[in-house]
Amino acid sequence: MLETQKITAIVPAYNEATRIAKVLEVLCRVDFIDRVIVVDDGSHDKTFEVARRFPVDAIRHSHNRGKGKALVSGIRRDPESDMYLFLDADLIHLREEHVLGLVEPLVRYPFLDMTIGVFKGGRGSSDLAQRVFPILNGQRAVRGSWVRNLPDFSWTRFGVEVFLTKFAYDSAANVEMVPLWGLAHYHKEEKYGPFMGFYHRVKMYVEIFRTYVLYEGKIRGVERVVGEEEKRYARV
Repeated sequence: MLETQKITAIVPAYNEATRIAKVLEVLCRVDFIDRVIVVDDGSHDKTFEVARRFPVDAIRHSHNRGKGKALVSGIRRDPESDMYLFLDADLIHLREEHVLGLVEPLVRYPFLDMTIGVFKGGRGSSDLAQRVFPILNGQRAVRGSWVRNLPDFSWTRFGVEVFLTKFAYDSAANVEMVPLWGLAHYHKEEKYGPFMGFYHRVKMYVEIFRTYVLYEGKIRGVERVVGEEEKRYARV
């Protein structure tokens, strides 16, 4: 069944040069993934160079524009996939079974629009956060026809997961939570140190709150994630 679907994996990355290779090593071995797109969101390190060592399509933003814009750039790069897989660049212990767990329900059940991964049995603090706020998990699979017709969410930055989940709820889309056993990610304090890590964590929460505040105004009268212009451009 997987062979009948075009599946594109999108990996947004910002200063993940020391971590992204582990994720790409797994994705590039998964035979049912048709294309891997890495979106370097204005990194200051060697993230882009590391990504280009792999058989992936690497995009580079000239400056940091946020996770929401990175995902939209990836979708617009390949605007006709049946399914998109969103995976963070800083995952720990990613395995093919995690990828399969996210995409298989969408293939098996045509009425599903999105799956959301939930970390379990990985790292205690990550697992606890997932139990309390599962909607913040960035590991997802989305049906192409659904996500391409969403209001453009380029503005959401780290609030993108909140946007996707809230819009799915408001539009009565069908969503399934998927346990991802043994999977985890690096904490911001591990990546940036205790003080800068705390700063980036607070910044993330501010962007999430901003998404809640601006959501209603941002979904009215705006262009779709993929409009006719992007579709025509992709066929050229």
